Amino acid sequence: MFAGTYEAWGHDMTTGAKTLRFTLLGPLRAWRGPQELELGSRQQRTLLALLLVRQGRPAPVDSLVADIWGDRPPARAVGSLRTYVSRLRKELEIPDGAGGGPRVLVSEHGAYALRVPAEAVDLGLFGRDVAAADLARAARRPEEARTLLRTALALWGDEPLAGLGGPGVEAERSRLEGQRLAALETRLALDVELGEHIAVLGELRALAERHPLRERLSSLLMRAYVLSGQGGEALAVHERTRRLLAAEFGIDPGHEMAAIAEGITSGGTAGVTGSGGAAGEPAHEVLRDAPTAGTARIVLPARAGLPGQGGPVGQGRGGPAGPEPVPDGLRRPAQIPRDLADFTGRDEALAQLTDELTGASGREPAGARPAPVVVVSGSTGVGKSALAVHAAHRVRGHFPDGQLYADLRAPDGGAVHPAVVLESFLRALRGSDRPVPERQTDRAALYRSELAEARVLVVLDNVADPAAVDALLPGGPGCAALITSTARFSGLAGARHTHLGALSRAEALSWLSTAIGAERVAAEPEASVELADRCGGLPLALRIVAMRLATRPSWAVASVVAALRGPQRLTALGIADLSVHEAFRREYGRLPAALRPVFARVALLREPDGQFGPTAVALALGVPSGEARALCEELVDRSWLESARPGRYHVHGLLREFAVSVQRDGPGPRSDGERPAAVLFAPDGADPSLGSRSLRRPRGTGEGLAS
Repeated sequence: MFAGTYEAWGHDMTTGAKTLRFTLLGPLRAWRGPQELELGSRQQRTLLALLLVRQGRPAPVDSLVADIWGDRPPARAVGSLRTYVSRLRKELEIPDGAGGGPRVLVSEHGAYALRVPAEAVDLGLFGRDVAAADLARAARRPEEARTLLRTALALWGDEPLAGLGGPGVEAERSRLEGQRLAALETRLALDVELGEHIAVLGELRALAERHPLRERLSSLLMRAYVLSGQGGEALAVHERTRRLLAAEFGIDPGHEMAAIAEGITSGGTAGVTGSGGAAGEPAHEVLRDAPTAGTARIVLPARAGLPGQGGPVGQGRGGPAGPEPVPDGLRRPAQIPRDLADFTGRDEALAQLTDELTGASGREPAGARPAPVVVVSGSTGVGKSALAVHAAHRVRGHFPDGQLYADLRAPDGGAVHPAVVLESFLRALRGSDRPVPERQTDRAALYRSELAEARVLVVLDNVADPAAVDALLPGGPGCAALITSTARFSGLAGARHTHLGALSRAEALSWLSTAIGAERVAAEPEASVELADRCGGLPLALRIVAMRLATRPSWAVASVVAALRGPQRLTALGIADLSVHEAFRREYGRLPAALRPVFARVALLREPDGQFGPTAVALALGVPSGEARALCEELVDRSWLESARPGRYHVHGLLREFAVSVQRDGPGPRSDGERPAAVLFAPDGADPSLGSRSLRRPRGTGEGLAS
């Protein structure tokens, strides 16, 4: 039933933008109070829908043009877009009498955004109730979770964004329908768990017929058949799904479906008998109650089909994170850390990771390709770990046998030995009471044997040395590995690479809007832009200033900007145990000793275009040009320098300030007074770590090389 009307929400807000209400989960409609608004032409309504689905995040003009008109927009597309914005403002804005600008449909930095509360849109209400249901499930309150999901699903019409078109709408419609299907799967799984398996058989059959390749639905249908005493029908579902998966992807059904089928055919305690349970008997009294975060090889998981939170719906697994033992002693770990609630941006990188990890890039069918290895590289603080964790949550439904995670950087900054990680992984997969071999080679062999026929995602965070990960990479074709490192790992055979740079200004502002509230950013647009710029688009710096502002709601954004204008910007970028300077210092200590003074000197080079080349480096270091280029490339490989094209290098502004602090605060005499010059050179013999090299100011070096 579609309940997406103003009256159905039962809200009574009488001033400003809060009187507005929108529906997206059926036809696009809008109200101010009880009065429905006229939203104009189809393309104008499409624009409004595209802004609403972004839930307050700015939409760049060029993206909106592409989403509305596709690859061949009309010559006056931007002008038409502005006309639509003007007409929508006449409907949505309320004159405040003070001559102020728009407060609902705002423009900022070449983008448009719609500033309305999440609860003013049925999509926001849906997301709120689904999130609450996830919390109820985690707290083992299934009846409450089911009620919340029924409320959320009641908001839907027959088709989201009905009557609208264009590339952007089609993509959003597909995404929204996926969210609805995942919520429906969860509700059906709860129905089965609560003993209503007979009542939902018809609904499950219809959904499984419409989505025959969705294993979660097929598993639920098999479970409902077994509990209803129809084991033969359950086996028919398994066989039909097996044939479809083999024909489409060349793979077999996952362990969940296979375990149910095996239990039926064995007729013993390893599965569920054909008699099933009584119609009102809860599923957990008939089947083994193993949480969905359970085992790698299970007999019959009890909460089949409960999707998790954090990625595209239908791809996650819910339930408690801790694995529990099952009859064969094996486990299905779910070790991925908690996803960031305010993760924003990185859409292109996230799509690339998703495709590479799941095989959607189309290189080879799953099961026929080697286990993909994907490396996310980038400088300290650029958000590698956050992206990897977010991507892992997004794809975890493709790895139903578990997700392993290890941080290979020890608390003291050193590297965790692979043998230690292997022991941890084996205990997660096999149970703490099973013996682990002493030798690393034996551990690695056992680890790969465990994963040979499984579908497991392995996330290796903060890897310093590519040689350290070889023993940790899964060999099974259904597995995948996701690695993060400041190094680019160009020597890791067969790996696919994603390198992260700083966020663009638009991405940084979008992130700030999510973190501190779109209202605060909109209230101080110029200060917000300067704040994003002074953080250099570095996610760590942005998170620190956002934490400061979030915990000081009365502070103006401009007050934080003022603290970042002085010479102690790096010092100001710290709060609690987070510090940009400290993060740089720790990573600097992991650089080879010979590279540290090289970076500290070349980071201060800057030619008129803001970059520098190997000739300037050679002059600064007093080494041949070829050696200078090799040193720069090594720093690029370690993400201390960036290179947009061959022979040209640049360094992030915050890293340049760190280099200044290294020159200023480092031990040893300086020949040019107390204040460091733009480019410094050590006297002969001052740095024995560079061997026989002499880092002195070459004759004829001009000050024009630096700024």
